[in-house]
Amino acid sequence: MKFLMENEVKDILEDYGIKTAKCLFARDEDEAVEYAKQIGYPVVMKVASRKIIHKSDVGGVLLNLNSEEEVRQGFRKLISIKDVEGVNVQPALKKGIEVIVGVSENEQFGSVVMFGLGGVFVEVLKDVSMRLLPLSRKDAEEMVKEIKGYRLLEGYRNYKGDVKALVDLLLKLNDVVEEQNIIEMDLNPIFVYEDGYAVADARAVVGKRREFDRVTKKDLHRLFYPESVAIIGASRTVGKPGYNIVWNLKQHGFRGRIYPVNPNADKILDYKCYPSILDIPDEIDMAIIAVPAKLVPQVMEQCAEKHVKGAVIVSSGFSEEGEIGAEYERRVLEIAKSSGIRIFGPNTTGVLNTDNGFITTFAKMPIIKVGDIGIVAQTGLFLGIIMAHVATSHPSIGFSKIVGMGNKIDVEDYEVLDFLLDDEKTKVIGMYIEGLKNGRSFYEISREAEKPIVVFKSGRSDYGKKAAMSHTASICGDDEVFSAMCKQANITRVYSFEEMFNVTKAFSLQPLPSGDNVALIHYTGSGCVQGADAIYFNNLKLAELSEETVKKIEEVTPEWHRVNNPLDIWPMVEYYGPYRAYDTAINALLSDENVDSLVVAMWAGIDIGGSIYNPDFKKIKEYGKPVYFVAEGLREGVFETKNRYEFNGFPVYPDIITAVNVLGKVSRYARRWD
Repeated sequence: MKFLMENEVKDILEDYGIKTAKCLFARDEDEAVEYAKQIGYPVVMKVASRKIIHKSDVGGVLLNLNSEEEVRQGFRKLISIKDVEGVNVQPALKKGIEVIVGVSENEQFGSVVMFGLGGVFVEVLKDVSMRLLPLSRKDAEEMVKEIKGYRLLEGYRNYKGDVKALVDLLLKLNDVVEEQNIIEMDLNPIFVYEDGYAVADARAVVGKRREFDRVTKKDLHRLFYPESVAIIGASRTVGKPGYNIVWNLKQHGFRGRIYPVNPNADKILDYKCYPSILDIPDEIDMAIIAVPAKLVPQVMEQCAEKHVKGAVIVSSGFSEEGEIGAEYERRVLEIAKSSGIRIFGPNTTGVLNTDNGFITTFAKMPIIKVGDIGIVAQTGLFLGIIMAHVATSHPSIGFSKIVGMGNKIDVEDYEVLDFLLDDEKTKVIGMYIEGLKNGRSFYEISREAEKPIVVFKSGRSDYGKKAAMSHTASICGDDEVFSAMCKQANITRVYSFEEMFNVTKAFSLQPLPSGDNVALIHYTGSGCVQGADAIYFNNLKLAELSEETVKKIEEVTPEWHRVNNPLDIWPMVEYYGPYRAYDTAINALLSDENVDSLVVAMWAGIDIGGSIYNPDFKKIKEYGKPVYFVAEGLREGVFETKNRYEFNGFPVYPDIITAVNVLGKVSRYARRWD
């Protein structure tokens, strides 16, 4: 790792066509005077050092020097500062809008670029945007427009900046970082003018950049579609993990051949048992291993001898428990690599494939509805407690594949993601992530995805910001970089399991909106106001209704009630009943070319205003626009209404704000996808 002085960094930048306040390195005061004359007064003088990070903190910057005598005095002052190697002389720049451009290295994703308001404001306001390098032009344009200070750049009172020039600067960093091996860089401040810019100050570190294993297509099909499976550690004792695994395979109707392995049993749940996997008179595609951790290496050796294709190790007691467990893990991986066995886990509940009934979890699992949502989760809870909750509380949500990743000693998140993106049974993918081993591959696969990816990442506050030489590295924390990656790859980020289910079911059940114009129906004025606020804060727009739409709705509206968007439907319900009121309003709004999506709130389980509304689902689908419903009221009524609507393809949410928030996330995805 090598620290570059300002003059060295600016020489590099100029070679790539990045405009700087080019500085000349003076070793003595006569050189400083000569350079000042070449540049022309006034000049700026700064300390040149590989050890001084913030020059102004040590009095290492002198501005507006206007004569030879001032230059000589300035040189003598600066050269006396500890660790100074020389003095840089540069032209004084006219003030402009101050911005910062910086580069740092992230452990999971590699080179990250940051853009924002510069000078002292970068640490005070932290009005910055980030993306992974290399950038596309779209990435660079979004970075500039994303900061709050963009209003100054596009023109505000006496301020205006050259946005195109900034975008071009950001794009040039692709080559600078790659070819010059930059691992940290600060260009701060950059003065931006109406025509062009100039880099006033610069510092950088060069060294060996992070390298990542490149993405290669790996076939995981047999791990999800085995024709035969051995359960090693199968048990006759009801409730034990080895019993529950066999029970689940039978209960879920696994369409392959099932072979329990237990040297002390003849049969388990009517399946013949074998003393070891080597005694099974059949080829084995997958082994589900549920024995103590210390026995797993021996079992893996038998699996290798049997030429097993893959293994799900549900056992715990590996690296998550200490060095002894870590040694078991290393041995298991060594055997797997040498024999070509792919592993899920250890310490995992493994796989559920609703397409063929293949299930490996040791938690007894109710039947999961077949659907098109794929799930990848780094927690044993998912294919256990959480999916049991989903199956009973949200029986109308359907899933294609569910994978618990566990310790991830072999198969990684990005590999499963890649498989699900190619899987014809999967339409949308939800992911729970605690950490990524190869974030770069995850990003590259996600960026090329043609299906929505919804990610819930925990550990947001559990990171340390390393002591770094640059503003950029101190601001680009792991979670900020992860969020930037999500924007760049058009990943929808959520912050709870419940939100992940809410968003994935919207992608699963309804078409994407073609625009941001929303119509909203609620049975209370308060709900209309809440919905309007949520639309605003999600950067959506209230659709302007056409005259024809208003006239259609007025047919079921009392004379004293105005038709607006949001539409307070209660007066119409009182006069005409829920069926005619809702049907007329919904069909009128969906027929309006100005309306891109519709959110409808209803009550459930409460006998007010007549019977509960049941729409013509088939007719609503014919409009081809997303429609989200809200059901509020008695628990039993809400549960029944929610399931009926969702079985018919329409997502239902508990309140208007949740529904609009989901629509906001789906609309952002659709906007970027276009």
